[in-house]
Amino acid sequence: ILYQEQVMKIAQVLANYSLAEADELRKAIGKKKQDVMERHQARFVEGAAINGVNPNLASKLFALIEKFGGYGFNKSHSTAYALIAYQTAYLKAHYPVQFMAALLTQDMGNQDKTIKNIAECREMGIQILPPDTNESHPDFAVVEGGIRFGLGAVKNVGLKAIESVIEERNQGGPFKDLLDFCTRVDGSKVNRRVLEGLIQCGAFDFTGIERSRLLASLEEVTRLCGASQDPNQLTIFSAAPGGGVRTFDFSNIQNHVPWDEREKLRREKEALGFYITGHPLDRYKEEVKRFTTSSIQDLTQLTDKTAVRVAGVIEELKIKRTKRGDKMAILTLEDQSGSTEVVVFPDVFERSSALLKSDEPLLVAGMAEVDEMVAKIISQEIQSLENVRQAAIRLIELSLARDTLSKDQLEGIKDVLYRYPGQSSVVFKVETDPGKRMVIAAHPRYNVFACREMIQELETLIGQKVVCRYGEKNSNHRLSQHP
Repeated sequence: ILYQEQVMKIAQVLANYSLAEADELRKAIGKKKQDVMERHQARFVEGAAINGVNPNLASKLFALIEKFGGYGFNKSHSTAYALIAYQTAYLKAHYPVQFMAALLTQDMGNQDKTIKNIAECREMGIQILPPDTNESHPDFAVVEGGIRFGLGAVKNVGLKAIESVIEERNQGGPFKDLLDFCTRVDGSKVNRRVLEGLIQCGAFDFTGIERSRLLASLEEVTRLCGASQDPNQLTIFSAAPGGGVRTFDFSNIQNHVPWDEREKLRREKEALGFYITGHPLDRYKEEVKRFTTSSIQDLTQLTDKTAVRVAGVIEELKIKRTKRGDKMAILTLEDQSGSTEVVVFPDVFERSSALLKSDEPLLVAGMAEVDEMVAKIISQEIQSLENVRQAAIRLIELSLARDTLSKDQLEGIKDVLYRYPGQSSVVFKVETDPGKRMVIAAHPRYNVFACREMIQELETLIGQKVVCRYGEKNSNHRLSQHP
């Protein structure tokens, strides 16, 4: 069944419906009026029986008509949308980068859709580049290497500020650095808050200077540019006193604290509303694959009341009280594919309240409630994904190269292992001859707590990647025991 007109014809021919009755059935299907549909089912089966149609067969046919209500339209509507679907599919297949840039621009004001669109770009192999004051336009744009974020997507950057930046760029050429930018743009339109947002989202990454260093230098840079005392208003002059050219050594910033990847992403999200250059879950690819049952985007494809485990970071948290005065929470959980609502009732909230106030990736287990393509999770357990990861690692492998193996290196490894005691076994793969390795299990007293800090220290020492194994200890290994 493709069109509503077919349903009307079936009802007329098989069940002796009048045109008015058939149209009423069509409306009931379209609006999913269950009480009206139940009345029509009895009427349909009775009418079909008069024409010699078996009641069981008539009931099956009516069930197909009900199913049709989930996707069916009238013929003229379906034809128009079929043409649009064909045109859209053609553009996406033959001009994927241009298509996705246009889609991102269209959905710029919708955070959930933008997150999904960015995820789809990555799946398609299209690189999403952060905003750039030398390259970005108001909207998303196709550039060599991918899609460049539009300046219009940056929070607190209004149209006047964007127009001012682009106008100056067109007239005076590319900006050399942050100082050059502040010197040239109209300070009445590009204020301190705008500059902070542009730095944090990566719009000055072309300078090769760390975002943290640029932000730390902002006070001094704006002073050199003639900024007023109002931190939200830059009265920036186009030239230095006496007509000289200003220079600034960004390497001499005092009290500069570098950002780790987590802080960089947090500030990027703060400036844009979503992540571009990475996601907090990226470092947990193996764990997400191993411990989750679904991505957030795929929750809507599940049947109602399905048990699920999903990973994500908290985007929004609302703490409430029940009628009995107990604390509970409703949070928005986000992964690379989208976001969903998670309900945390008092018993779960009591066990996980500290985790809910952190910004670390979580593993949420619970029941998916799915209703008409909208899904939410009723949580039953919330855990730190890092803690789940560490508890699941049963063994770590260290590969040692014969050319670089030394007593100092072994002592350094021993020191690291002693400083991180835990439950995970340690195995050495030692190169004995070119192409040959001996596998040696360390004594249980060297078992470790396989946190990321320990892994990083070991990788620095041995100059190679440390392999983490999940599952049973020493599985799939024939080991020589360390004395």
